[in-house]
Amino acid sequence: MKPLVTTALILLTLLEASCATTLPGPGAANTAPPLSYETYALGAEKPEALLVALHSSGSTPESWDASVKALDIAVRVVLPRGSRPRREGFTWFPVDHEKKDGVGKTADVERVAAQLADLIREVRRAHPEIRRVAVTGFSYGGDLAWMLALRHPELVEVAVPMGTRLLGEPARSLPPAHRVLVLQGEEDAIIPVQQTLARVADLKAVGVPIDVRTYPGVGHDAAPPLVEDWRVFLRQVLQAP
Repeated sequence: MKPLVTTALILLTLLEASCATTLPGPGAANTAPPLSYETYALGAEKPEALLVALHSSGSTPESWDASVKALDIAVRVVLPRGSRPRREGFTWFPVDHEKKDGVGKTADVERVAAQLADLIREVRRAHPEIRRVAVTGFSYGGDLAWMLALRHPELVEVAVPMGTRLLGEPARSLPPAHRVLVLQGEEDAIIPVQQTLARVADLKAVGVPIDVRTYPGVGHDAAPPLVEDWRVFLRQVLQAP
C-alpha cells in the first residue's frame, strides 16, 4: 500500500495529483472502522468530473489504476480502501457478513455507504470545481456503488455496479436524469443472472432509472467485453456537458 498521509500531493503524468487520507465513520453509533482513500487528477489540473471506484473483497484500491487511466479523460479519481484485511488485500464488511439474512447484509452495506458518502462530501469540499459524480465497483464494491446511488442521490448522478446483489429498496425517487447501469456475467455462480434481470425489472417498474447488460460466458469477474462497455459508458457520461 502507498503511505496514508493527509493532503500529500504527487505529480504524475497527464497532470495527475495524488493524495491519501483517512476518514472516520459518520458518528459514534457507527461501529464500522474508518476508511482511507487516495485521490488523483487525470487529464487536467482541476477536472469537473469525479469517479469513485470501489474494489472487490480481497483486492486493493490500486487494482483500479490501469482501468481508470485507460479512460483517457479529464477526471478526478477517488480510490477508497476497505477497512478490514482479507487475503492479500482488504474487504468492506465484517467476517460474519455472508451469514446474515438480507436485512443484516443490507444494513452492513448501508453503513459503509454512509461512510463513503461522507468521503464524497469531503472531496467535493476540497475540490469545488467538481460538477458530476460517478461511482463504480465490482462484487462488494458493486454493492456499495449501487447503495450510494440508492441512498445518496444528492451526491451521485451515475453508478456502474458490476457483479452486484442490488440490496435495499428505494426509500425515495431517484431523479430521472440519474443513470444506473448494471453489468453482469451470465455464468456468474455467485449472483445468478436471472436474479439480476428480475431485480432490475422490479426496480424499473417503480421508476428507478436502471438498466442492465449481461455477458455470455462470463462469470463473477470483469472480463474484457464487460470492461470495454464500462469504459465506453463512463467516458460518455463523465464528459457530458
